[in-house]
Amino acid sequence: MKTIQNITLFLLLLILNSCSNTYYNRSTFKFPSPVDTRNKKIEFQLKKQYDIGTIHADNMFDGARMNDFKRIDNDKYEVLVKPENTPINNSAWYAFRIWSDSISKVVIKIRYVNGTHRYSPKYSFDRKKWTVIDPNIIDNAEDGSYITFPLTLTKNIMWIAAQEIINSGDVKIWIDSLKGSPRVSEVMSIGKSTLGRDIPFFRIGKGKSKGKNIIVLMSRQHPPETTGFIALKSFIDELLIKNTLSEKFFNTFDIWVFPLLNPDGVDLGHWRHNANGVDLNRDWAYYRQKEIDIITNFIVDKAKVNKNKVLLGLDFHSTQKDIYYAYNNSFHTKLRLFTKYWIESIDRLVYPFSTIYSPEPLSKPYSKTWFYMQFKGESLTYEVGDNTPKGIINHKAKVAAVTMMDLLVKK
Repeated sequence: MKTIQNITLFLLLLILNSCSNTYYNRSTFKFPSPVDTRNKKIEFQLKKQYDIGTIHADNMFDGARMNDFKRIDNDKYEVLVKPENTPINNSAWYAFRIWSDSISKVVIKIRYVNGTHRYSPKYSFDRKKWTVIDPNIIDNAEDGSYITFPLTLTKNIMWIAAQEIINSGDVKIWIDSLKGSPRVSEVMSIGKSTLGRDIPFFRIGKGKSKGKNIIVLMSRQHPPETTGFIALKSFIDELLIKNTLSEKFFNTFDIWVFPLLNPDGVDLGHWRHNANGVDLNRDWAYYRQKEIDIITNFIVDKAKVNKNKVLLGLDFHSTQKDIYYAYNNSFHTKLRLFTKYWIESIDRLVYPFSTIYSPEPLSKPYSKTWFYMQFKGESLTYEVGDNTPKGIINHKAKVAAVTMMDLLVKK
């Protein structure tokens, strides 16, 4: 009888250990709609300053995208914009600087190759304050292949970009500014990208991580999606406010932040892909790309060391409209129905501004589906509209942070 009991106990321990090993060992997965994430050739833009008489333009900075600059008429100049490779999502990113030796009135034409116009042009003289160019003075081609608009140039360098420029250097400055917070720790690079740039990480929490429930925050898998990154920053700002709710929340929860998953793509001014010409948000099953290999190993290994439960993955992106991409009702996660209640809470508090709710099946190897497959965790792709006003972005993100903490503390 004792022998049978011992065998039964051994088998039970073996099963439990097997489950634990599955949870804390990264797995590869099969999806109904697989994606080829093997390396693809990209075209690097030529970095240079263009001097045409008294007019000057350049792409000599991280985050720039201008493949050529030339005069096409007396006072008309063309900026050529091409993607890093094709096929590619139509996120026609451009960013360049332009100035003149004397006051000059010119017309700028931005012409797209293998893409069409998406982002309203913005200008800045310091890369801090950005102003949208008046849409009434912009001429859009019917087929979206180009836009034209007038500019008055001076000796002061003017930055023109599809969206506010936030490159890897800007992200580092922001992270450094957080180091003084008592809740921010473990600020580090978890590894190097394909071209050797740091992949940053930091933890938000109090005390030790051991045994804590984990929420993972991510951003910038796709380089042009700066409004999503702006939302991430505001979300984090709210988490760092010390009050009764946040103190109670951080007793049992840790936040792991990966604010820049694609530093190469960001600094190269890519439309979508990394330095290997691959959409990183399609590689969360195979880990062929260095960036996804590093981050997934880091999450699984760190959770294993600290015996953490990874409950929620939140991936900040941008698209044409504000959308929540979530699991559909076929998913049975550890936080079942959490997303439904969370989204309802956010929408109620930011009304009349509305966000589209788009539940999806298990189809492709996104970060969202990886958290379910690896940890049976809840996950959400938090998409911010290209043209959503910054005030709404910030308010909504802060509301999202507060309601998230409130719901999880009560759960």
